[in-house]
Amino acid sequence: MTRNTLFKMQQNFFTLTGVKYVLGMMMMGAFAFSIMSFTNFSNINAPGKDKKVIKATKGPKGFVTLLPAKTGVTLDPNTEGIRSTTAPAEVKVALNAHVKDFAHNYINEEYTDLTRMKVWAKPIFKTMDKILIEYNLPTQLKYLAVIESSLSKNMRMSSGALGPWQLMPDEAIRYGLRKDGHDYRTDYAKSTVAAAKLLTSLHDRYHDWLLTIAAYNAGVGGVNRAIKAAGSTDFWKVQRYLPQETRNEVKKFISTHYFFEGSGGITTMSAKEIKKYKSEQDDNGDLIELNPYNKNIRIKGIYNKEAICKVLNINESDFDKDNPNFDKALADGQFYDMRLPEGKSASFVQNKDEILRQCFDQLLNNSNNNETLPKNRTKIDR
Repeated sequence: MTRNTLFKMQQNFFTLTGVKYVLGMMMMGAFAFSIMSFTNFSNINAPGKDKKVIKATKGPKGFVTLLPAKTGVTLDPNTEGIRSTTAPAEVKVALNAHVKDFAHNYINEEYTDLTRMKVWAKPIFKTMDKILIEYNLPTQLKYLAVIESSLSKNMRMSSGALGPWQLMPDEAIRYGLRKDGHDYRTDYAKSTVAAAKLLTSLHDRYHDWLLTIAAYNAGVGGVNRAIKAAGSTDFWKVQRYLPQETRNEVKKFISTHYFFEGSGGITTMSAKEIKKYKSEQDDNGDLIELNPYNKNIRIKGIYNKEAICKVLNINESDFDKDNPNFDKALADGQFYDMRLPEGKSASFVQNKDEILRQCFDQLLNNSNNNETLPKNRTKIDR
């Protein structure tokens, strides 16, 4: 009797102990798994400044993005990404090889702020886009204000620079931003007008966007001295003789352009690189639009006015008035800066394939109609 009782007590003890042991191990395992999951999620979604390496992932066709596969900021899907206020085709090129390492580190460091800016800065970008278009400038130049001030209108530097575009006091006076006791460099619209005038003046001098951005930072004198020392106007040679701050300014601009646009573009290429890009397009007989916001669209190849006017619903007599020598220039294989009515430039780009198709069909029909066939032969029995 006593022996049976002891055996049952011993059996119950081991059974309870085993259950408790198993339950305890399961709870510890679940806790450890939750800690590991939380740690991994945080590391993926929050690219912090201490994180040195980001694995490159595939981006838009033809490009490699430096951005993490997942973002650490939740964005409204309806506003994510800044779209231009116009829809002409933009020149898209791979990230400049001279800037890849710099851009990798810069985007990593500024990732969170730049990502949030895509949302909160949308109305500011819209204002800047409108003004830059009015001055026939690429809207991507707004990214210069991003790297100058992070779009802070009240940012003031010890040098005297103020506002989103960090305009100097003498520039404020020159462009009428200081009057009636007010300093309008802090006004987004008025300061953008002044910046557009300044950028136009600098580009008219250098005919190179990278030198223009360098001069915006270092001044005309600094860039001219660097050009003289380099014995070249190629920015990538000139940059060696520019201050470190100015070299970084240009690289920050290219990096920021890439972050927002997903590629490089006209304003991230030197004049030499643009020339090379242009030459690579020459044999395609296709649209060459080096400044997508210019009123003129540069074309070359088999385009004809009949197809253009038909697809875009433009009166041919009006087209002829705006585009003298159009037929002769294209027939001679030259580029032609075609001028279209307001709002038709975007339509031209959107319907480019259809226009080219009709141009090709007309060219083929004209060729067949003008062909001289041997006696007693027809087009059908060839």
